[in-house]
Amino acid sequence: MVQISSGSGDLIHTVTLDKTGKKSFGICIVRGEVKDSPNSKTSGIFIKGIVPDSPAHLCGKLKVGDRILSLNNKDVRNATEQAVIELIKDAGIKINLEIQTFGKDEKKSNEREQRENGYVQAKTKFAPEPPMSTNKPNVAPKEAPRNSTFSASIRAKPAANYTANDDDDEDTRDMTGRIRTESGYEIDRASAGNCKLNKQEKERDKEQPDEFGYTMAKIKKRYNLMKDLRKIEVTRAPNVSLGLALAGHTDRRKMACFVAGINSNGPLSALDIKAGDEILEVNGNVLQNRCHLNASVIFKNIDCERIILITSRRKENDEGISVKPIKKFPKEVDDTKFLFELYPNARSVQVKKEGFLGIMVIYGKHVEVGNGIFISDLREESNAVAAGVKVGDMLLAVNKDVTTESNYDEAVALIRRAEGIVTLVLLTLKTEEALKAEKEVVEKKKEEAKAEAEKPQDPSVAEIKANKKIIIEVKVEKKPLGVIVVGGKNNHVKTGCVITHIYPEGALAADKRLQIFDHIVEVNSRPIICTEMTTLKVHQVFHTSYEKVVTFQVYRADPIEMEKFNVEFMKKPGKDLGLSLAPNDRGCTISEIVSLPVWILSSSVYKETLFQIPSGYAEIDNKLQRGDIITKFNGDSLENCTFEICYALFKGANGKISLEISRPKPTCRTEASK
Repeated sequence: MVQISSGSGDLIHTVTLDKTGKKSFGICIVRGEVKDSPNSKTSGIFIKGIVPDSPAHLCGKLKVGDRILSLNNKDVRNATEQAVIELIKDAGIKINLEIQTFGKDEKKSNEREQRENGYVQAKTKFAPEPPMSTNKPNVAPKEAPRNSTFSASIRAKPAANYTANDDDDEDTRDMTGRIRTESGYEIDRASAGNCKLNKQEKERDKEQPDEFGYTMAKIKKRYNLMKDLRKIEVTRAPNVSLGLALAGHTDRRKMACFVAGINSNGPLSALDIKAGDEILEVNGNVLQNRCHLNASVIFKNIDCERIILITSRRKENDEGISVKPIKKFPKEVDDTKFLFELYPNARSVQVKKEGFLGIMVIYGKHVEVGNGIFISDLREESNAVAAGVKVGDMLLAVNKDVTTESNYDEAVALIRRAEGIVTLVLLTLKTEEALKAEKEVVEKKKEEAKAEAEKPQDPSVAEIKANKKIIIEVKVEKKPLGVIVVGGKNNHVKTGCVITHIYPEGALAADKRLQIFDHIVEVNSRPIICTEMTTLKVHQVFHTSYEKVVTFQVYRADPIEMEKFNVEFMKKPGKDLGLSLAPNDRGCTISEIVSLPVWILSSSVYKETLFQIPSGYAEIDNKLQRGDIITKFNGDSLENCTFEICYALFKGANGKISLEISRPKPTCRTEASK
């Protein structure tokens, strides 16, 4: 859903995008600059691509080359591309954009420049100008676009979504930073998994990319100068080391990551990898031209079981590894033993991980031990609670990895990677007496709160609490209650009377205590027994004009007692649905099912009689009723939609219509009369 409002100037306007029911807002951004005049330029965040049929595309007010001035009232003129991407990720389902448009009168780009792999882009504005080839002197260079005033480096999305010309051999994309593959794994932009193949190479490459985007064709093209390329795949069991020793380049001025040795008892021992091989990538992380010490950290933070290595095997006389191959690995050493000497009160706890450990950690500081990782919260009834882990404990180690010098991200990676029986080394910084005293204080507060809750409350100000019957008193002074309710023995809801809409002009809206889906058990001490009362009788109770005050016995269920179902039918062109709607924050309440009135004059008694002809849609007449809430229309959510948007949806739709209906399904809480 999209809401649009014009700004004050011709070139600046605001756009609200709502991605409800969509995967994304549908915009690709890049940091660049626009040439305002021969001597001045404007830099900022620009739209470089728009996904077809996305909220950004459907609104019709955005185009490639527009500059984003602010996002959700935050000025992004000088922000980095990554910072804006994070703002979009954190925005939820709605973003408000302040847009500056350049060149409104320019003609639209040709269709051949618009779509490929789901994106709309304008090459004339964003693609870097290709250099003149020295290998093809007889081919004239392409003429640069005359009106191209925008210059920027394209920060590409995953290779599957890249929209550059397949016939171009040269990859001119900016390869800095990180992206996500179609499988959701984060990889380096410079990874072979993000390598661009031209049209001929794609036709020859019959291999399906794996989760990191790898195929041997991509690997060979990305590392075409490297020798004897190999793709090594291994599945590592949880809490098991790879058994891989790393070393750097023999020339200290060069950065590289070499295999120094393979543990004969490790998972790599049976695979085609040996000492002297250079590791170019691991799981989309580029290790080429990186220090082996940095590579060691990358290996340690890999939290998935499947590991893919890209290696290059050099000849024995080639310069490379800085150390002699390691043939004997030392026995595994438990580095956590010193913790018990350093912290005499430390304890070891074993927790069975069943999908999660049940702990949350935070990086903080304590007056006794200084900085470290601490347990900030525990999941109720988790294995961690059962094992004796306490909030405030300092986390010293996870299995055999010490965390005393770890930052937050490193500690979380260790916890996520651990599986099965996880050994935690903890230090409790509070005494048992202090914990007992705190527990007594908490229990005392709970008892006081319980006693306070049990005290009789003044009905005129009583607060409605979940899962408890309560009597409230509402001042009406002959003002309409202003509600729509469902319930009655000839109604689809027979187990209770429930509010499905509150009009803002009514007395109940002014009182502000009642909500949609509240179950009304009694009105002025009169039980609302829906098994005995017709729908008309139930409605009359709420449409009566009361003198001064009305008392209600209310039950607010948590979770909400309701059922959802779908209604599908074919809407005829030019024919209304026959529904009167009242939008609210949950969708659209059906305030009336409109049918055609026919008046017939009876000759015997000379009185007019009114007959009703059904609306013409059997699915509506048989399945829907007054008070039902339409939460989705053709898959689009109607929550918090304005009346204008709802009206446009219902009025403009034709053909097959699909409605998602929410209807109360309360538990019967009134006793039938004897």
